[in-house]
Amino acid sequence: MEEYKEYIIREAHTDEFEIYIVCLSFESIANYLEKISQEELIQTSKGKILIDQLLITGNGKNRFLLCEFDNGNIIVDSSENVEPDDSYKEKTIKLLNKNKDIIENSILTDAEKNNIYNNVIF
Repeated sequence: MEEYKEYIIREAHTDEFEIYIVCLSFESIANYLEKISQEELIQTSKGKILIDQLLITGNGKNRFLLCEFDNGNIIVDSSENVEPDDSYKEKTIKLLNKNKDIIENSILTDAEKNNIYNNVIF
């Protein structure tokens, strides 16, 4: 059985960042930052991570964080709120659509949940 993770991690390879993370937990990302830093993608490269905290913060200005990392070291002091292009909101919706049980018990409004279920960007 695959280990449950509080996040989904993917390579991004954009000009702005190398890694994209979607949080699957309502808990602060600080609670599992150490686990993220152990991921092979984080251990073997450096650059920036885009973190989507939709299920933690909701769909507000704190939703997306951009943070630097360097071979396993996530530099928390470098984090800043950003607004990426809608393609990352779309990616998040597709990833969350495969985890509907997590969505059902989240802080999201019914309208936001329905948007995810229907693949509508918000």
